[in-house]
Amino acid sequence: MRKLRFYILAIVAVCAVACAEETKKSSDIPEFKTFEYELIDEGNYAFTISYEHITNTTDSEAFAIIEELNYQATFGEFAFEEQDLQRSCEAFKDAALESMQEFNFANLECELHLYQVASLVRNNSVVCYDTVVETDFGGMYPLISQTYECYDLSTGNVYDFSYLSDGEWYDALIVLVFDKLKAEYGDQFYIVSPEYLYLPVAAYLTDEGIVFQYNAYEIADAELGNITVELTDAELEAVGAPLVWK
Repeated sequence: MRKLRFYILAIVAVCAVACAEETKKSSDIPEFKTFEYELIDEGNYAFTISYEHITNTTDSEAFAIIEELNYQATFGEFAFEEQDLQRSCEAFKDAALESMQEFNFANLECELHLYQVASLVRNNSVVCYDTVVETDFGGMYPLISQTYECYDLSTGNVYDFSYLSDGEWYDALIVLVFDKLKAEYGDQFYIVSPEYLYLPVAAYLTDEGIVFQYNAYEIADAELGNITVELTDAELEAVGAPLVWK
């Protein structure tokens, strides 16, 4: 009986350690919940907002920093000192409605949609937000604004990729981007030589490298929409560019 009880206690101890490890592991990863706001009965105007909210900010100081920075970046002047998503959505909607009514002389059906996607990459060490604001005034093509922010989950620091445009590696990097775009899009790619190309501001990390995004009309036919090009870590290192995320 004593031996049986010893085995039971040993099993309980092992399970407790396993549960503790699992709890620690889960707390290292942000938990997201989509906050949704919708208004579809404001006359000819419709609004939807979908925001990725980190719910376990008490698990990590870095999570709390990232949540606050993402809130401020998403809502801008409509972000309040004490985070209030409902109030921010209302303020965002009110300002958008006023602006749309001012320019909608033909009384068209208008829509505004803000939506956000959060992705964990690099073995769950980085979170990247893709935020899109799409405004449709009843025309053929909606106006689309798309931005990206990537954060280090251990510190809360935001990655600034602009340094890649300022270094001795830049010329070789641009040639690499030019060759990739020319091979992919051929004559639909407007840029005739690497010296006329540049790195766009919009960029985000993947598990293998970094993706740069050009807006529609910027370097290719409008029908192609936004244009992306990915450079792997190995390709960047080959041209001598340092990787701040490694």
